[in-house]
Amino acid sequence: MSGLTSFDRLKSAFASAKCTSGSTHNFYLYPARFSPEIARAVIDTFSAQGDWVLDPFMGGGTAIIEGVALSRRMIGVDLNALAHFVAGVRTRPLSVRDQAMIRAWAARVSMAGSESAHKPEPAPHIRNLPRAVKNVVSVALDHAETLLEFPRQRAFARCALLRLGQWGLDCRDHNGPSRRKLARKLPDLTDELLAGLEEFANLCGKAGLRRNEIVGRRLLLCRTAAGLQSDPSLRELHGRPKLIFTSPPYPRVHVLYHRWQVRGRRETPAPYWIAQVPDGYYASHYTGGSRTPTGERGYFSMIRSAFSSVREVMAPDGLVVQLVGFADVRSQLPRYLATMSEAGFEPWRPLWSRERLWRAVPNRKWYAKLKGAVDPSSEVLLFHRPRRVR
Repeated sequence: MSGLTSFDRLKSAFASAKCTSGSTHNFYLYPARFSPEIARAVIDTFSAQGDWVLDPFMGGGTAIIEGVALSRRMIGVDLNALAHFVAGVRTRPLSVRDQAMIRAWAARVSMAGSESAHKPEPAPHIRNLPRAVKNVVSVALDHAETLLEFPRQRAFARCALLRLGQWGLDCRDHNGPSRRKLARKLPDLTDELLAGLEEFANLCGKAGLRRNEIVGRRLLLCRTAAGLQSDPSLRELHGRPKLIFTSPPYPRVHVLYHRWQVRGRRETPAPYWIAQVPDGYYASHYTGGSRTPTGERGYFSMIRSAFSSVREVMAPDGLVVQLVGFADVRSQLPRYLATMSEAGFEPWRPLWSRERLWRAVPNRKWYAKLKGAVDPSSEVLLFHRPRRVR
């Protein structure tokens, strides 16, 4: 592949305003997702089949999905237990028997969730979660425990319920669906997610991976990237990551990684209850710092610590590619570059790229669009290499 072709592919991916779709990318609408097209173009351009690729801020696993489908060996790291859960489900194929049992579960929930006489086990209080959503999800979780025998089946069911909850709380639907409508939607959503999982498995097959090899091609860690060099899981790897591709949280840009917004306003911790993973942290824990000056200092300290650790685990001749946005480009971009230097990196630019690649963030929520073309509505692709000791 020529350099010009690589640049054209990246520019084309950056210019795309397509909605995230295909494979398992719509399993869960994780906040601030980046485009699968960009992930695929970067991984395909800067790594080879069999290479280790690391995403130290993997979020819902977009890069993990695309990398495995390209026959790379992927390492995903995120301190959010919800992100770790979703990325795991999205990259674990299911057998024909698994799928049949899950479809039977969804059909049973569809009937039971519409019956006013059905009383699920008492659910914990979930702040700001509409009663209809809570009732249907409670019924579905009860049935998952009794009808689904394997953890992988129950995990997929919980992921389907996460998607159902997001559909029910979408801020464009001001009325909110009824319990009956929610229950009847579940089988359709389940079929869509199972079809996406089959598409993912087929893409992996085209890259030469058998179904039983897919899970072994990704290592998912629920932890912070800081101190990653001490993680025992990485000591057992044969080889080091040659490509780091990631999209860290953006400094002082408001993103809810730990809550859902009900109609774009009130917040609910419901996804952690549905996924049955631990929560308990404030927003700043997931974004690296609050939107205050003190929080911004904490954010850059986090970036320095994370990438200092990344430098320790990556190949000496490896490459870091990251998609980053800023609340104030003029002040924060230079500071970000300085922080990367402190972490042991120096800027790098492909010979075929004479300028930085910027793009407008597509498909933003309606309430974000009201602000127009502010700095957080753009993202830049940054390239760094480990600084060589002279």
